[in-house]
Amino acid sequence: MCWHREDNTQPSYTWNYTGTKIAGTPMRYYIPAGAHGLVMLFDGGEGVKFWFSHMESRLQIEALVDAGYAVAALESAATGPKSGNFDMNPNCATNQDIQNVNSTIAAMAALGLAGADLYYLGFSSGGAFASLATVCTPAKALALFNVRGLASTYSNMPPPTLWVVGRHDSRVPPTDAGLIANWAAIEASGVDWTFYVNEPAGLLPEAFERISDPNSSVTLADSSDAVADLQTGAQLDACSVPIGPASTLNWKVVSYGLSFTKDFEDEARRQVKELYAEHEFTSDFRQQVVDFFLAHP
Repeated sequence: MCWHREDNTQPSYTWNYTGTKIAGTPMRYYIPAGAHGLVMLFDGGEGVKFWFSHMESRLQIEALVDAGYAVAALESAATGPKSGNFDMNPNCATNQDIQNVNSTIAAMAALGLAGADLYYLGFSSGGAFASLATVCTPAKALALFNVRGLASTYSNMPPPTLWVVGRHDSRVPPTDAGLIANWAAIEASGVDWTFYVNEPAGLLPEAFERISDPNSSVTLADSSDAVADLQTGAQLDACSVPIGPASTLNWKVVSYGLSFTKDFEDEARRQVKELYAEHEFTSDFRQQVVDFFLAHP
């Protein structure tokens, strides 16, 4: 039986973030009216733009905002083109990234979120840092995407944790021994936890309609043509699931329509990575993340 992602909803873009810096490190945030909690977001190497520019992560934070959570995305203090090098030094007092987390919380408190429930959501290396951050500055709950989390976080009294991993994630597959050990530790502690696997899904003709920004979007015609090109070019199987990782596909078979800008072409490849269930953020569990946070005030 073939399975397709029926929900190809675009991000709404009905609001936008505010950008600032914390000790020289980029931070972006949005506070909805009547916010009752703060979700801090940690990327896996693409900086704060990851959360506000990519379709999957944007949909996740929009679901959080719709549920009444403020969001604040913080980069690592590491220099260089990649910002996913969060400091994993467990000394909370000397770890600059931990200090920046605390400064961000203080800044959000000054903007009206004093005493708000605190949550962490991290992807990849940002998820590893989230599991360290909660040891230094405890959160009510964690959502960890495509990462096992730190064993030390789960060896004592771990926080409630939701995991999402990809079926074809080559870095942290569902069978990862460290991941399973963390599940066993949190289960033994009696703390609430849950686990989801992002399964591969086929591309419907409208699969790329999800791609948009405030000024433009991929049209249904261009999306349908791109999916058809991948199918006739033998890059999709009989269920329209990618035949392998996005990086191994022959993208030359695709003749992108005019609505595919260069950024949208890059996003199309990320969409295929997500549909193949690789090491890529997915929004398919965005409501489950919201519900998990709501269940742990």
